[in-house]
Amino acid sequence: MKNQIAAVGAAVIMCTLPHCVRAADAVDIYVNGRIIDKQGYIDDGTTYVPIRAVSESLGAAVDWDGKSVSVTMSEDDTVSNLIESASESVVAIVGNYKGGRGQAAEYNELTAHGTGVVIKSNGLILTNAHVVADIENITVVFNDGTSCAAAVKYIDTESDLAAIQIDRLGLKPMRIAPDTSDLKVGRTVIAIGTPVSLAMRNSASKGIISGLNVAVSSSAYPLIQTDAAINPGNSGGPLLDLQGRLIGINSSKFAGVGIEGMAFSIPAETINYALSQFEKNGRVLRPDVKAAFDESWEARIGLPTSKGITVRTSSSPELKAGDMVTAVNGNAVHSISDYNRAVRDTFTDTLNMTVVRNGETITLNVSYELK
Repeated sequence: MKNQIAAVGAAVIMCTLPHCVRAADAVDIYVNGRIIDKQGYIDDGTTYVPIRAVSESLGAAVDWDGKSVSVTMSEDDTVSNLIESASESVVAIVGNYKGGRGQAAEYNELTAHGTGVVIKSNGLILTNAHVVADIENITVVFNDGTSCAAAVKYIDTESDLAAIQIDRLGLKPMRIAPDTSDLKVGRTVIAIGTPVSLAMRNSASKGIISGLNVAVSSSAYPLIQTDAAINPGNSGGPLLDLQGRLIGINSSKFAGVGIEGMAFSIPAETINYALSQFEKNGRVLRPDVKAAFDESWEARIGLPTSKGITVRTSSSPELKAGDMVTAVNGNAVHSISDYNRAVRDTFTDTLNMTVVRNGETITLNVSYELK
């Protein structure tokens, strides 16, 4: 299906009169992270860009009949250009299982591989913790076939995120979305990775967002659910929206007889949280309140519930066994995933919890230890 724009406002048409352009106001234009050979300019607080150059860099056809501009672009054009641009920032990651042949024999392979995403031009690459936790002699393979040795710089098993470092500069980092608040179920997404074999590195698949803030028992945080094809080796690769933004890191899937198209990605909120903690502390520091929690049976099977999480055991001065925590720093909590998300999004130096104790609702400032 094609979309056509027949009327274009002045804000996107390049003024060609000599007196309009001032060199000091010239601006570079990046399309999907790549600079184009034309410049725009700023005039009186408004940014003007050359519509033909921008549109054609996206693969669109542009026509001018003297009265109006017509930009025609199919979804195929958008997707293929996006994949081509993003592939420069996607790598395969391969290594030997730690412990040599003894451990490798359990997997019937001597090596393991996954996928990574360049996030800094200085060689910092994001992937899943489970991709690199059990391997050594790590090698990164780029889309053009070149390779570099890598070492794990940061790792956090709870979020299942890690960053590895290579000795290479001038890489093209992928743009990370600030969050997923503007995403909707049904939006088109693209997954890129290295499924099954290194010969298939930078394979792409297309799907939709099937669910947002999905709780999965194997994950501490809510995930994005997608039906884009994600297979062994895709772990650590990007889930992209049609703006070319990294909205998730592909991490897991449900597999089994009768199960199809149920894959999961770590969302941008958790990615940005982990990266900020890596840069600030060298690891992710979380508040330990010295208590263990249980979910309600409704939360365990995925039913909506107004119940909170119950304190199973506690050595906390404030929390007691049997307390039901219903909110953390003002955020409602109905599951362990909700609790972790509330801590992720709101914790600075205070943990204020709303608790139901013996039928009475009370508010507690809960002490903690950073771990």
